[in-house]
Amino acid sequence: MLSIAMATVRTRWVSFLGAFVALALGTAMIAMMALTLFATTGTPHSGPQRFSRADSVVVPADPRGDPVRRPAAVPARTVARIATDAEVTADRTFDVTHDGSAGVGHGWSVARFAPYRLAAGHAPTARDQVVIGGGSRSRLGRTVQISTPAGVGAYQVVGVTDQVWFEDAVFFTDAEAARISPPVNALVVTGNADVEDIRKAAGHGMLVLDGNDRVKADPDPSGGANALAGASSMAGTTMAIATSVAAFIVIATFAFVVDQRRRELALLRLVGGTPRQVRRMVLTESALVGAAAAAVGCVLGTVASGALNTWMIDHGVAPRWFEIGVNPFALLLAFLLGVASALAGAATVALRASRVRPVEALRDAAANRRSMTAPRWLLGLGMLAGAVITGYALRDTPEIAVNPRKYGAVPLLFTGAFALLSPVVVWPIARLLTWPLTRFGAGPLLVRQNMLNARRRTVSTVVPVVVAVGLVATMLCVQVAGDRARVDQARRQTRADFVVTPQQGSALNDQTVQALRAVPGTTVTTVAPMRIYVSTLKGEVVDTLTGQAVPSRALGSVFTPKVIEGSLKNLGDDFLVIDERTAKSDNLTLGQHVYTWLPDGSRRPARIGAIIQTGLDGDATFLSAARAPAGTDVKHAWVTLRPGADIKDVRQRLAAALAHQPVETGPAEAYFARVKDAHAQKTATAATVILGISVGYSLISVANTLIMAAAGRRRELAALHLAGGTRAQTLRMVGAEAVLAAAIGTVLALGAGAAVIATQRLSLERIVTSPRLTVPWPDIWHTAALCMVVATVAAVLSTWRTTQGRAIDVMGMRE
Repeated sequence: MLSIAMATVRTRWVSFLGAFVALALGTAMIAMMALTLFATTGTPHSGPQRFSRADSVVVPADPRGDPVRRPAAVPARTVARIATDAEVTADRTFDVTHDGSAGVGHGWSVARFAPYRLAAGHAPTARDQVVIGGGSRSRLGRTVQISTPAGVGAYQVVGVTDQVWFEDAVFFTDAEAARISPPVNALVVTGNADVEDIRKAAGHGMLVLDGNDRVKADPDPSGGANALAGASSMAGTTMAIATSVAAFIVIATFAFVVDQRRRELALLRLVGGTPRQVRRMVLTESALVGAAAAAVGCVLGTVASGALNTWMIDHGVAPRWFEIGVNPFALLLAFLLGVASALAGAATVALRASRVRPVEALRDAAANRRSMTAPRWLLGLGMLAGAVITGYALRDTPEIAVNPRKYGAVPLLFTGAFALLSPVVVWPIARLLTWPLTRFGAGPLLVRQNMLNARRRTVSTVVPVVVAVGLVATMLCVQVAGDRARVDQARRQTRADFVVTPQQGSALNDQTVQALRAVPGTTVTTVAPMRIYVSTLKGEVVDTLTGQAVPSRALGSVFTPKVIEGSLKNLGDDFLVIDERTAKSDNLTLGQHVYTWLPDGSRRPARIGAIIQTGLDGDATFLSAARAPAGTDVKHAWVTLRPGADIKDVRQRLAAALAHQPVETGPAEAYFARVKDAHAQKTATAATVILGISVGYSLISVANTLIMAAAGRRRELAALHLAGGTRAQTLRMVGAEAVLAAAIGTVLALGAGAAVIATQRLSLERIVTSPRLTVPWPDIWHTAALCMVVATVAAVLSTWRTTQGRAIDVMGMRE
């Protein structure tokens, strides 16, 4: 059978060309995403980075014994004790903004402990001099405006260093760094001091890190893995979608190729071929074509990954140092998936073709009636049931329903189910769509009957359209609805007139906050997010939460989350408000007294004053701003008009007070509109990779299927021509068939989208009252129109080429 299979592939290479192209491109898509996914795993930069040349580093510790980030500080008395026994260098780290970009500031003396090297210029020696990390030589001598926690100042660039991967630093003199940010965030120890002596001098609440443990004090202790979290998520989601789409379409394509040869296989049975021999021959042919195509696909995927790498960096999906390399395991995985898809596609049809009697096989090949097999029924209904069950099971977790990465299985299952079950509804949809046109002559009637009689060919065209339009309809519906629900919930729970946010950087500086509070007729509510540890009165840590430090008066007036237990009134200055899910998972109750460990390392008693509804962004925690440690970053400020204040007057006063501050001020409505636009832009960027690759492959598959179908219809089209049809009529007929197939696929895709919207709505209604119906119609119609154009052009051009020559000669050709 191997020799027969090789001879068949060699002599009928045109028949296998379409399957080869589909599999090669599908494998290329899988290989590209597999290489990307493998590149985001592991630790790109191992070992200590920022303090690689230090002997040891002293940093504050949290209750679990891990380093605490800013604004935690090493107490002055601890610095003094350690300095008596060893040589120490104080490290101060604070946020800075310059030339429209955010970074961190340090004193120059700590630069020598990291792989910083002066590329040009000299170290800062005066208060108004700085060195830019990773800066261009062209900056030397320039005066730049730098925003720091102490305000905005003018500094002269006297040096630039080589770029490092883990931060964008600006180095000041040590004295200027101490003025800007007095707390010592880390203490670098050098010399021959004994580590145990340093630990004794550091005392309780401090960590002394030496050896490889110094990595814990790095800005990214993961060695770059955390910086790749977004890229890894994107690659994982795209890999799952790409693999599903490629396997789905490759299986359908190979099944179509084998199905077109059913008459030939029937003849083989007629001359004595056994079912086992037929199956072996078909599978061997598929294995030969699949192995060659998968190998080519791996090469194409490796080449294409370079362009994807550049795109990811340019669009901020991956850090600037990210690089997609050649990973043999990723390529092997793509190769095996490609070959397996080819074998699975051939097996589904070969098994059925080999089990019927020769005469029945001939009759089936001519009539082309059946299009649903038992495996297709089982898989289609199984995916449909899986989508419904998964969506219903997640109805109580709306925060998952707005996360496309976690909720992505539901759109994929619905799209796959509608594509697999498409033969069941192709007939009625085709009749419905063509019924109004049957009164306009024989042409529309002929188109309809061709679609109905050749169901397998029709289904092979419809399936890629369902996948292309369905992915856009379902995935974008989940994303857009989730983004809008998040913003709508936040807006309904925030009662403010204006909002002030940093123009660049991560926090509002002290000058901005003071100027804002001086504006008459307003109430200013600052919000300072911080990571806190919650423990029992016995000191047992129960959870780590990201809380928002706000004034107690703001809860219930400015911030109005839905209260499940307790009240937001008269909370006092020791309150802790947690969400319902946190309360249940940590076994915390209303009125319970706990300890909160704040970012500066201090431990404060707190009382759970209220339990609120869990938000769509996950945990929702509020604590008293009166307990916030000094130096806590204020992310934004909400401004509310006092009774009797004029909104126009307040707007002018705000503009005047903040005229020279690096902030953006505007109405709250405009702020939430910007947030929606930012979500939309982020969605568009994600869709470019996550959906663009798969949709593009689906479009190629539409054209590929129609080209293969045209080659198999030569005798049919020749007979039509002999019956009196002109070539122009034939081209119009196949073009109309292609448009109708794309229309049927679009209808099915809209059905999948409607199912996803209904399922997601079950979850969103648990937390958002009457969530708005959000359908990305422009994207859906653009994709559907593109499918129709591609299908029509491919069908017409391939038919035009196929119908060249005399019809009588075509009828006399052997199949």
